[in-house]
Amino acid sequence: MPDRDNGRELREYCRVAATEVALWVPLASGALGILGALAGTGITQRATRKREDRRWERERELDQIRHDRERLARQRERRAALYVDLAEYTQNQESSLEVTTDEYGESRDGMPDLQHPDRLTARVRLYAAPEVGESWAALVQAIARVRWEWFEGDIHQNEHHRWLDPGNRAVVELDRAIKEMQATLRVAADEDS
Repeated sequence: MPDRDNGRELREYCRVAATEVALWVPLASGALGILGALAGTGITQRATRKREDRRWERERELDQIRHDRERLARQRERRAALYVDLAEYTQNQESSLEVTTDEYGESRDGMPDLQHPDRLTARVRLYAAPEVGESWAALVQAIARVRWEWFEGDIHQNEHHRWLDPGNRAVVELDRAIKEMQATLRVAADEDS
């Protein structure tokens, strides 16, 4: 009978061992499942975070591009308004120069009062192309010379009217500065459009 007892013990051992193995397999499987779920959640969150970061970065870039375009559009509008004001001022100077040099023109007590150029000069420094700034500076200097000639220089006068000689150096210089300013403004306006 010893073989029977050995067989019974062996069976009992196998049954206990099978129960113990069966207990560890679900526990290990459950632990791996929990770890897998946690790892999957972490990987998913990391991937989502990266996607969101890329999306936010693209949105920031698009906002910056939009902001830059709006800023450039505002600058173009300001520059265009300035160029129109400069063209009007220059035309006004040309008309004044014609009256100032016309021997038979209307009587004037002095050079016509025009908008002070300092206000335009400030805007030119802020918004204008360098070529426009150079032409503007030359025009302002030429205007100052003609004004000096008008008040302090060699002026012609008859019983009805005062005038400057059209060949006066200051007058010729102003006429040249006016034409240069008009040409520069045309080129600058074409480049900005």
